[in-house]
Amino acid sequence: MIEAVKSPNINLRPKIQDLQSDILDLLQDISKLMRTAQRDLNDRNSQEKYAESQQQIEQEIQKVGNLELRMAIVAPMKAGKSTIINAIVGQDLLPSRNAAMTTIPTKISFNNHVEKPELSLSENTLAVFQNTWSSLQQKINHLAESELENLISQYPHLQDLAKKIKSDRCYIPAEVSGKEHISLVLIQLNDLVRLCCTLDPSLDPLNKLEDVPEVKTPFWRSNNTEQTKQLGNLVIVDTPGPNEAGDNLRLTAVVEQELKRCSIVLIVLDFTQLNNQAAEAVKRQVQPIIDVIGKDNLYVLVNKVDQRLSGDMTSQEVKKFIYSDLDLSESEDSDRIFEISARQAFSATKFLLELQQNSEIELANMSSIEALAKQVLGNRWERKLQKKTAADLEEEAEFLWEDSGFDEFIINSIQALIANAAPKCISTALKLSSHLLTVLKDDLSLRASAISEDASKLEAEINALTTDLKHLELCRSRLKTVDKIKHKLQINLQKILEQLIEEAKISVESHFKEEDDNRANIFERVDRSARNFFFQDIGGDDILPRTVIDKLKYKTKNVLEFHNKYEADQFANETINWSKQRANSLLSQARLYTEKEISESQIELLTSLKKETKDILEKARDRLNKAFDIKLALPPNPELNSELGRIDFKVNNLSREVTDYKTERSRPWYFLWLWEIEQQVPITRTESYYTVSLQDIVKQINTAIEANVNKINSQVNQYLDLDFKNAVDDYFTELDAYLSNYRNSIKQAQADGQLDIKKKEQLVVTLQYLIPEVNNKLKKTTEYQTKVQQLV
Repeated sequence: MIEAVKSPNINLRPKIQDLQSDILDLLQDISKLMRTAQRDLNDRNSQEKYAESQQQIEQEIQKVGNLELRMAIVAPMKAGKSTIINAIVGQDLLPSRNAAMTTIPTKISFNNHVEKPELSLSENTLAVFQNTWSSLQQKINHLAESELENLISQYPHLQDLAKKIKSDRCYIPAEVSGKEHISLVLIQLNDLVRLCCTLDPSLDPLNKLEDVPEVKTPFWRSNNTEQTKQLGNLVIVDTPGPNEAGDNLRLTAVVEQELKRCSIVLIVLDFTQLNNQAAEAVKRQVQPIIDVIGKDNLYVLVNKVDQRLSGDMTSQEVKKFIYSDLDLSESEDSDRIFEISARQAFSATKFLLELQQNSEIELANMSSIEALAKQVLGNRWERKLQKKTAADLEEEAEFLWEDSGFDEFIINSIQALIANAAPKCISTALKLSSHLLTVLKDDLSLRASAISEDASKLEAEINALTTDLKHLELCRSRLKTVDKIKHKLQINLQKILEQLIEEAKISVESHFKEEDDNRANIFERVDRSARNFFFQDIGGDDILPRTVIDKLKYKTKNVLEFHNKYEADQFANETINWSKQRANSLLSQARLYTEKEISESQIELLTSLKKETKDILEKARDRLNKAFDIKLALPPNPELNSELGRIDFKVNNLSREVTDYKTERSRPWYFLWLWEIEQQVPITRTESYYTVSLQDIVKQINTAIEANVNKINSQVNQYLDLDFKNAVDDYFTELDAYLSNYRNSIKQAQADGQLDIKKKEQLVVTLQYLIPEVNNKLKKTTEYQTKVQQLV
């Protein structure tokens, strides 16, 4: 997980950028040093070994030089999130409409090597949406036309897509370019997700995604060298908001994965609705995000401040409101709240980009002129525009950009990203460099000292190292602690998942009944009271969706009554989806606990392995140091990774199969036990209605949840079996390589001793040049590691 940082000091950015430049120079020198060793040591082993080391250093040069700065953005519906991103991009890249647009996360990468925006979809993304299309096609073909219209009545824009799915095959391109084509593809993907939420939530394509669509686009101010340099590696992850996608914000596996890679998260609030339910819900909905990246990495954008009127909240009052709402600290977080106007910024950027791309264009022919003129010229803008030149409006657009608050927001957020991402990236490069230089130093020192020793002494040391390697393998075969540590971990994880099952289960008593003295009669109350009961806040977020509740009324205890099959079906789907989301929220927390337990066990395992092998390694090192009068290092600790890879901590199969309905009494359903009842009423007419047994819903949901969690438990145990085996294998492979490397260096010294006098002298000169150079680079690496720690 990315470590949390405080708001960056205003002087931190130049320090980090200067350090970044110095580190690049050092890495270049180390790369040249590896190339020299590869070329001048003149043996096959050295050529292969140091060629690989040089390649690793070159990869770190690319990472440090092209520092990727990632931030995520989330907002309540219609807070202007898409407009904000479009303002940074400079064109209508992301689609927007009056209804919430974003349902699928999208990654926007600023890349000045592309001339126009490019969208790419991975094989996984294409497969998920092609399968979703096929499933929706089957669903739609089984629905009556009137049923389909009822289901999507609140989303008119989905009607054309539903008709297309019914009759056409799926076609989604893997790559498209140009903003118009990109917008069309993103609209189709987002509408497919929303159609799933409406027709069959169990399809849930978001939970099947392993990555997200990526749009590469140039930054609109490409002539601004400093900003282009900073924003050239900026990545914005556009995530669904709390009341987009038809329900509350869910951290699906892919969204959580993207958030973990982000250094900051931007929460967008609408100034005009700071007190409405959507903005109030942000505090609760961003908590899962804070759990992933930490509160210290949270930034707030208050959009639409251009609509501030006399008597509205002042800037200071807005900040106080947000401090209270998001529980931030006034003293530490004053630089993390920005007031902006995305509309002003977008009007300015769109005009400036169009003018930049075509400086000879007539004002009357510019597509961006009307939006800008209305902003900067006000009433009677058409008449005033006739007296303006392109230069006049360019100046007005620059002023409007400044007034929008975007400059301050971008500069400060980039500083925060650099302050967070740069030290981590640089530290990784320095750590690898230190390791590779240490290996090179030990090789050179051993080879330089051994070249003048007699053959019998070298042979004795080779034999001694061969014996050490055998002892190492024997130690590995006798290990007893590994199984003990793994067994203890499995017991702890079993307890976590057992507790999870109990928390994830629902019951009629706790979730479908009112906890009061009249519980026994709850289902006999009037319809209004019954519906209101469902809106009680049960433990925070455990509230059934309103779409479930509005359609139902009670008939008898534990039985819900519906007028028709459509309403019963809708209740079934929504209840399943609600239960699934609730369980997945708990599973997300369980994953964090599981990874923590695994991390602690890995540390225990590493400590145990080091203890078991310590004598072998230290004796070998001390013997070589004494024999050749050198100072060799012990091998570094291996990297630990406690993330559970592709194990999905989520519930997948809360679904049901519905048989064809007959008008027979007590016709059972596979999942929810729906049946039709014909009842004679006093006025001698027959009324048909549907009922759903709550008891059966609860039973089937809980059975499915338990089966899912048990499956996860099985996958985790399989993972641990493989992970512990790999951890032990990797550890001993490293130690084997460590001792084998010394043995190979001594063998090479034997070969060096057989060289003619001239070649041997040349080799000695090379070694005498390389050793101090390596020591100098090692010293610099250590100094820079200290500086990075001081900046963090």
